[in-house]
Amino acid sequence: MDWNDIHQDLLQLILSNVFAKDRYNFSLVSRFWNEVVAASPYRNSPCLVLRSNDFWRFFQHNTFFNMHFPKLKNAKVRFSNHGWLLMMSLDNRTLFFFDPLNNQTIKLPDMPSECDYTTICFFHPPTSSDCLIVGIASLTWNVNHEVKIGVLKYGEDRWEDRVFHVRDLQFESHGPPVFHDGKIYFLDNKGNVAVFDMSNVFRPLIVHSWCLKKRRPHHRNIKEYFLVKPHGDETIFAVFVVQDERKVRVFKLMDGFKWGLVEDLGDMVFYVSNTSSFGYRTDKTNKNMANKIFFPKFHEDNVIFYSMETHKYHSFGGDYSSDNCYDFTRLNFATWIMPTRRDLQLPKQLFWCPHVEEIIA
Repeated sequence: MDWNDIHQDLLQLILSNVFAKDRYNFSLVSRFWNEVVAASPYRNSPCLVLRSNDFWRFFQHNTFFNMHFPKLKNAKVRFSNHGWLLMMSLDNRTLFFFDPLNNQTIKLPDMPSECDYTTICFFHPPTSSDCLIVGIASLTWNVNHEVKIGVLKYGEDRWEDRVFHVRDLQFESHGPPVFHDGKIYFLDNKGNVAVFDMSNVFRPLIVHSWCLKKRRPHHRNIKEYFLVKPHGDETIFAVFVVQDERKVRVFKLMDGFKWGLVEDLGDMVFYVSNTSSFGYRTDKTNKNMANKIFFPKFHEDNVIFYSMETHKYHSFGGDYSSDNCYDFTRLNFATWIMPTRRDLQLPKQLFWCPHVEEIIA
């Protein structure tokens, strides 16, 4: 039998039921099979990752894939980027990177015992010398409010902390920040934007207040908020869930650090969660995903998205729609991950610094 004689529709069906490395191996069978993968909506499409007892579940295109990772026992996801998960062990001090598609791990120096970062993030692959891990902690004492920002640089084994005194910035969720032009941007539940310059950690933390116009009726009713910087785009967007989780509002950051309302995402799609948010422009293989915002929420066994066209929540792969999300299961500890096709890293690439022993799968 010639493998190229298999009908393309059947190959697409097979492809929808394989995941991660098996999908990569699928593309190596023949040139025709590789072309099927290249034209498939399953190619490098985002996955929602969540723990389920002793297994990790990867949800992609309305299909669940269960994977068992003993090394992740009792660990939780703190951030996701470039196909890597930043994990924290049960002791809340031990951090490590984990690539779930290649089952590889990079051990990291322990966090300071006295610090409990609200948000931990990174913006370059952990095998890159440009990688930095940034921790953000919110400290409130009576009327005083402080923000502690810690930085762990690639090749170093100690965190460098700075404490900033601010008046207008408050953390009430774990929305991930974004990296733009050498600076980290993050926001609070009032829509205020803080900017931290990564090129010089001794520069002050700059807080831009009243970024949302005072006359807008929604700014006092923000329940969830996320920053998104779409791949290949220089614009920073904010996604707000407002009015008792009934509506979703999208803004883009304008000159003067003011949020401008966005009515339509065009050909872009956003994926938001507490530990990972990203967006990108769709193409002909996935144009049906455009103008949508995907959340880590489910209605029965279907993931939920918000349509900027209908201004309603819909289930992916079903005909359910709603003006609100009262009936949804909200997965606060789930994270979106964009599978990245790459070869296995060499052992020498699984080092963070000489003082920390690498762990090889």
